[in-house]
Amino acid sequence: MPTDRRCGVIGNFKQADPFRCKIQRQNEAPIDELIEDEQKFALSEVPVKDEGDNGKPSNILNNSFPEFVPITETNNPCYLPQPNDLMLAKDNQEPMGPVGPWATGKVDWAPLAGLTGTRPVVDRYSITRFSGAEWREHNRALLSNVSEQCLASLRNDNKCKNVFNESKGMAIKNQADNNRLLTERAQLVNKWKMALERSISAMIEEISFLTDDLIKVKQSLTIFEVPESIAKECLEKRCGRPETELVRDEAEELLIKELAQIGEIRALLMKTLSDIKNQLIENRTARHRLEYDWSDKKDAYEIGTANVALNDDNKTIMFYPGSVNLPTGQSSKQYWEHFTFETLEECEKCRQRSVDLRSTLDDILMTAAKELRHAADQVEAALTSRINCMTECVQRMENDLRDTLQKLADTENRIEWMSQNIRGFDNSMKVAQTRLNDRSYRPHVENCRDEAQFGLVEEVHSLHSSVTRNTAMLNEAEACKRNLVDARGKLEREIMLKRRCLMIDRDRCMVLRSHFPSSNALSGFASL
Repeated sequence: MPTDRRCGVIGNFKQADPFRCKIQRQNEAPIDELIEDEQKFALSEVPVKDEGDNGKPSNILNNSFPEFVPITETNNPCYLPQPNDLMLAKDNQEPMGPVGPWATGKVDWAPLAGLTGTRPVVDRYSITRFSGAEWREHNRALLSNVSEQCLASLRNDNKCKNVFNESKGMAIKNQADNNRLLTERAQLVNKWKMALERSISAMIEEISFLTDDLIKVKQSLTIFEVPESIAKECLEKRCGRPETELVRDEAEELLIKELAQIGEIRALLMKTLSDIKNQLIENRTARHRLEYDWSDKKDAYEIGTANVALNDDNKTIMFYPGSVNLPTGQSSKQYWEHFTFETLEECEKCRQRSVDLRSTLDDILMTAAKELRHAADQVEAALTSRINCMTECVQRMENDLRDTLQKLADTENRIEWMSQNIRGFDNSMKVAQTRLNDRSYRPHVENCRDEAQFGLVEEVHSLHSSVTRNTAMLNEAEACKRNLVDARGKLEREIMLKRRCLMIDRDRCMVLRSHFPSSNALSGFASL
């Protein structure tokens, strides 16, 4: 058998070696010594038979090999099993020993590894684990498995094509059937939609006739919304006045009264025209019901036609995992038809009940217009008076602010002047204190308390007192400056607040009041 005996492996079995090879020793000992050690190790590790064999050496020394199983393949490539390949019988597999005296048998592993057979025999050249026959057998098994997998893939390919063709035909048939059903449904929806359109046109025409008879009342009710919105917006704007300017003045009270008067007039008009309004509301409700149903039919028709146009090549199709679930709010086909038929029937009855309900409202409208116009004049007069008063107050505060700024500038100059004067006393103090310090170094009896000594001391005290008084006056000037700054801030804030109030009353409220409707417009005889 062509196996490398330097390897301690036959098949998957390993020779029990006590150590791993220490390759680094090749660089540390002479070659002759290494060869001698390898021969001693090989002879010491040769397996010996028991006493029945008279102590003869094992198979390796007698050149007797384990039993092998012959390989029967013929005419195979070099990488597949050959006729002369022999495989070890399973029962005769033994650990492979050293090849010869050149195998050192020395390893860098613990002695226990050689006893358990966990490491192969190692020499300085190579580590061999399998024989050539085993390598070729491994290639044969691998290629055989690959061939089986390719055959299985071919069978799977045939089955996949058959299943796909069957599924594709069924999908095309189902799609064609559903296209036919969707087309029929879209046609039915379109029929009811056209019926609703005719009913809506009739109802709109009836509402137009009723509205033409009540055009004067409708104009009056529409125009009354203008003074109401003007009064509300004026009150809202005046509620935005800042802080102390939120005053309950005459203009505020008149605006509240005007708003209440508009509400009373509107209530009177609504009560007088209740019958006409009820009929109009009923007609509009019927029209809205028709339009609501028509809108649903229109959306349903568009969705239906879009679904009919869908096919496998559309770019808008996608997966909707929950689309197969039936929503709880879906209606039945019978209820759908009954709902549309009932809507058409009720709206037709409402249109037939519609009649002209007119009454004369000239006296009520004229009286209401005069009263409302008088109230508007009073509000505008009160706002004008308030604006004049606020303008005068702002002018007075601006004058006071101008005086305050002048006084503040004078105070700042005075503070700077006093600071320079106080710093001017420093040199005089330094002169007096230097003289006193120099005189303190006079020797012995010359260091006496003479008139000059007392004069210098008095000078220091006088200078200190002067600096103290001037500093007090400087602090008082700085306090005056702080007070002036506070007064300036308060004046500026009050001026800003009052200017905001002027802007609200003059630029907002009075501009809004200029759009107040005339008496003719309020009475319904003219538009805005």
